[in-house]
Amino acid sequence: MKFFFRESQGFTLIELSIVIAIVGILAAVAIPIFDSFTDDAKVDDLKSNILVAATAQEKFFLAKGRYATTGNDGEILVSAFDYPKQTDDMTIRTGIILKEGVGMGYWVSGARRIKGKLHCWLYLSAFMGTAEKNDFREFGENDYIEYTGVTCSL
Repeated sequence: MKFFFRESQGFTLIELSIVIAIVGILAAVAIPIFDSFTDDAKVDDLKSNILVAATAQEKFFLAKGRYATTGNDGEILVSAFDYPKQTDDMTIRTGIILKEGVGMGYWVSGARRIKGKLHCWLYLSAFMGTAEKNDFREFGENDYIEYTGVTCSL
């Protein structure tokens, strides 16, 4: 019994074209999905930094007996209380919520530009001596948070 083997000379042009088409289709589907995961991770990083800033506010309150503002106490917050540093694409601000002239709580806002779109989040602490709870929410570029004066901007 004789076997005839054809000498293998590689892949045909059709076979290579089919493989390249399949890889192209898979890439066209997978790249946008992966890209959205990185955007979600950047938003989660912003939210995490806001919560770190809120913890720095609590540490500041325990040490000084009052809440801090980014303007007056910014350097102390960053150096001594682990407040997140600002970057070119992310800004974290904080301030005091006044109720009847007394600093009853604080807010921390964060903004980050991702692919040209501005993402803004706001953390509101619970007011001292009240039943109000912490609030953490996203807000848009045209939104204005009434009692904090916070706007969505870098």
